[in-house]
Amino acid sequence: MIEHVMAYIFILSFGILHGANDLTLLQRTDSKKKLTRNYLKILLYYVLFVFGSILIFYLVPSLALIVFVLFSGYHFGEQHFISKTIGASFKTSALYFTYGTFILFLLFSSNYIATAEIIKNIIGYSVAKSVFEIGLLISGVSTLAFSIILILKKELKINPIKELFFIVLFFVVFKTASLLWGFTIYFILWHSIPSLYDQIFFLHGHINKSSFRSFVVTSLPYWLISVAGLLFLLFIFRDNFEKSLAFFFSFLAAITFPHVLVIKKLNQNQN
Repeated sequence: MIEHVMAYIFILSFGILHGANDLTLLQRTDSKKKLTRNYLKILLYYVLFVFGSILIFYLVPSLALIVFVLFSGYHFGEQHFISKTIGASFKTSALYFTYGTFILFLLFSSNYIATAEIIKNIIGYSVAKSVFEIGLLISGVSTLAFSIILILKKELKINPIKELFFIVLFFVVFKTASLLWGFTIYFILWHSIPSLYDQIFFLHGHINKSSFRSFVVTSLPYWLISVAGLLFLLFIFRDNFEKSLAFFFSFLAAITFPHVLVIKKLNQNQN
């Protein structure tokens, strides 16, 4: 129980915070490209995108779940490799996607029973373990293939031993931790905090207490709304942990979709 509470605290703080400043990032990206857009119009589109995502989860949950996994996979891989790749190309995008989905399939395969239960609560039926194992194999082989191609073309600068060590570490963490706790450890330490660092640097050009404070202040309205929504869902389903997790991840998915697009736009602007 304490583990679950800690996981929710980390996700609701660092996790939600790393995606709570998207509108400011969009405005800064536009200003660097000397574009001007109406802030309220951007806010309206953003909110409609989130509610549209929630509606898709309600109407076509299986499709929404697949799209969420694919979007999240690309987003995780992009954050991990963006500083290690040279230039933007189909091959680099493919590496982002295959690596991120590999990490997700590794998490799902390592916690199949809990994952299957959550998926059943979202879409109404179970998914065989072989689906995750095949996904893990295909994404793993593809990641290896694109990594080798990019290294040979000198478009990827990594330490293969270090990358392999991290994958083994993730496997151990995912195998020994619960689904929620394993996801939290990866999501916060390997994704949210590095993303926060990149975003603060993009907005302010340096990292210190002042820039972090400024980032939090501008993120506060969206962060508070997101946290309030998630806490409401957790309260409603407080007596059914599996059900609460299903709605928790569905809500996370809804606010993830526009965030992934914003970060992709930001990275394209920097290349």
